[in-house]
Amino acid sequence: MNADTLLSRYAAGERNFYGVNLQGANLSEADLREAIFLKADLSGANLTRANLRGAKLSEANLTGATLWRADLAQACLHKAILDRAILIRANLSAANLSATRLVRADLRLANLLGAKLAEADLTATDLRYADIESADLTGVDLSQTCLIGSAHFEDHMVS
Repeated sequence: MNADTLLSRYAAGERNFYGVNLQGANLSEADLREAIFLKADLSGANLTRANLRGAKLSEANLTGATLWRADLAQACLHKAILDRAILIRANLSAANLSATRLVRADLRLANLLGAKLAEADLTATDLRYADIESADLTGVDLSQTCLIGSAHFEDHMVS
């Protein structure tokens, strides 16, 4: 499936895109609220400023995807792979990122307010100036992670 087909089907009311292959697709500024992308391949996709509020992206592959300023508030990314993804200034407030791989991801200035990051792998992730107030960081791997200026980091228990 290509980006144009996906957007046409979404506009027609379809929301379930389980397992779809959108590798490298340009979905910049797309409105995909509440879409279901379970186990989808969005690796290398351009989702700059996309509205994915409430979307279901569990077990999706977003390796190397660009999600700069994307709205992922209340999205479910449980067990998704976001290695090397660009999430600068992304809104991930109240998102479920539990058991998600974010190795070498760029989350500078991201809003992670109230996000669920339990058991996530944030190895070598850039969290500079991210807002992680009331985020669940239980069991998170923060090896080599940059937390300079991250709001409220000292308030969290990290094991």
